[in-house]
Amino acid sequence: MMKRIATTLVAAAMGASVLTVAAPAFADTAPETPVSIESVSVTPDPVVIRGREKVAVTATVTTVGAEDVKIGFGPTRGSDCNPCPGAAKASSGTEVKKWDRTIVLDRHDPSGKWLVYVEAVGADGKVVKTESSFYVKHVRPYHGPRATRIAGFDASPEPVKKGRKLSLTGKLLVARCYGDWWWDGDAYVVGGSRCDDGPRWHNWRYIGWKDVSIFFQRAHKSKWEYVDTITTNPDGSFYTKIPAYWSGTWKVVFKGSRGLTGSSATDYVKVVR
Repeated sequence: MMKRIATTLVAAAMGASVLTVAAPAFADTAPETPVSIESVSVTPDPVVIRGREKVAVTATVTTVGAEDVKIGFGPTRGSDCNPCPGAAKASSGTEVKKWDRTIVLDRHDPSGKWLVYVEAVGADGKVVKTESSFYVKHVRPYHGPRATRIAGFDASPEPVKKGRKLSLTGKLLVARCYGDWWWDGDAYVVGGSRCDDGPRWHNWRYIGWKDVSIFFQRAHKSKWEYVDTITTNPDGSFYTKIPAYWSGTWKVVFKGSRGLTGSSATDYVKVVR
């Protein structure tokens, strides 16, 4: 009787051992996140290179599930990449990360459309690629005199009775744009998208605190007579009153100054008794 009980216990123990060995093992690791490139941005864009200066250009890439990222830059014409894709620096993070790489461009690099090449590698070795673009523009500093003009010059009323006063009004303007250069009221600076490209001056802005001389030429005479000098207001406008005794032409003249060309405007007024 005791022998049968012992045999049964041994068999039960062996069965439990077999069950223990046969039990499946379950892994704790979660499935890997597929690699993807969420966004690519370039700063600055456009890249404006003035003369001999050097400009740092940074591409920033946002990825999900990437273990490594390479970023390259290159013009759309000429070499395929400059430089070719190189390792990018990653920010802290787990699945979502930001990567960036910076290059320096100068006057030797071509203007026009440039491409950014991006390669991202996931934990499983899968590679995804994408491209983005930005623009490079070269600006030659313009050191010549800036054009000016006198806008809206008017001597009124017309006709005017002899001895009555005329009102002389107008506004002195300076060319605001030349290529990418624009006038901010004190100096010319690079304006990026503020100005359109073009071979001529365009887009005018007022200029204050400049002297404007007034001259008069009697009808049927050739001599110009100096009358007065006035100063433009901060907004470029000017105004004065002068008595009229003869029919003739009134002229206002800005003689120019350092960095600014001269300009003038005229208006004929008839004097009646």
